[in-house]
Amino acid sequence: MSTGVLAPSFNAEAPGIFPGTRWIISRQDDLIWFVGTALVGYLALALVSVGVSLTLLTAIWLLGVDGPHVTGTVTRTYFDKQERRRLGWLLWALLPLLFVGPVAVYLGQAALFFLFAVCWQHYHITKQHMGFVMLWKVKNRERDAFDMRLDRWFVLASGVIPLALFVVKTRLGNSILGGLLTADMIATYPILIVVYAVYQFRKWRAGKPMNPPKLLLLAGMVPLQWLAFGYAARFGPDGIVRAGIALGLFHSLQYHRLMWFHNKNRYQGPGARDKHGLAAVLAQKFGYYFAVAAGLYFTAEIVPQTLFPGETLAAALWGIAFMHYLLDSKIWRVRGDKELAAALHL
Repeated sequence: MSTGVLAPSFNAEAPGIFPGTRWIISRQDDLIWFVGTALVGYLALALVSVGVSLTLLTAIWLLGVDGPHVTGTVTRTYFDKQERRRLGWLLWALLPLLFVGPVAVYLGQAALFFLFAVCWQHYHITKQHMGFVMLWKVKNRERDAFDMRLDRWFVLASGVIPLALFVVKTRLGNSILGGLLTADMIATYPILIVVYAVYQFRKWRAGKPMNPPKLLLLAGMVPLQWLAFGYAARFGPDGIVRAGIALGLFHSLQYHRLMWFHNKNRYQGPGARDKHGLAAVLAQKFGYYFAVAAGLYFTAEIVPQTLFPGETLAAALWGIAFMHYLLDSKIWRVRGDKELAAALHL
């Protein structure tokens, strides 16, 4: 991906296409990067299913996209003088997080720890999708409380229930508890789908704004979640890698685009280098941002695991991902952060 491709686009909206809709970046950028990248997930799932090397696809996923998106968070936290002051002690949480995995391994709970890790990972992915939905709602000034709650419930359920069914099937098997949990989720989710669809239809009939980017995102995201986890469950607990490739590529491409949009807008104004430090330097070109993100991932994750392979180290390095999830839950909160709102053109 080149700097030119990812540079924020402010082209005028094409007439007659989603008239009146307000976008996070632009119609073209949002449809390509925040909605259309779901197609990359579907493609990855198709390639896995026809027998393309899992090792090759995992390397592309981790080295080329997903790993750098995790460490890319550093470019607007640890490398930003202002954010370092604002986040304070939270930035030191990385140290104890690095010890969570090794302690679990030492106590004989490695399997439980890795299950927890992948569950948090996929919940984090779902939360990002919900974040995009909420950004589009803010952009289009949708403030109805029930509408807001229904979107939250539907997005969370659509991301969490397929994951939960995967965990139940691969961990509990044909047990009574597993059967009860499966039956409950399979019975409940269709009801939510009907409620959500009927509500959207009634909004349309009433002539209310429909928020096309939100609906297009859900049209791509929801089937992908079910297909990915349904396919992965055929391979037992290790099938999570197959789901991770498909869902992670979609998620990470979205994240890189949003991060670059934010960084370009926030760190290129007058006095940005004095105010933000290294973060402003890296925002000059996408190549700088991505090279640092990829380099950090390679140095912090790939090199240690290559030199010292083992379960304990692998568990420790999950702490880096945990820190990413933790920081993401803090740094993208628009309410009360005027600079973030301005950077996202809200």
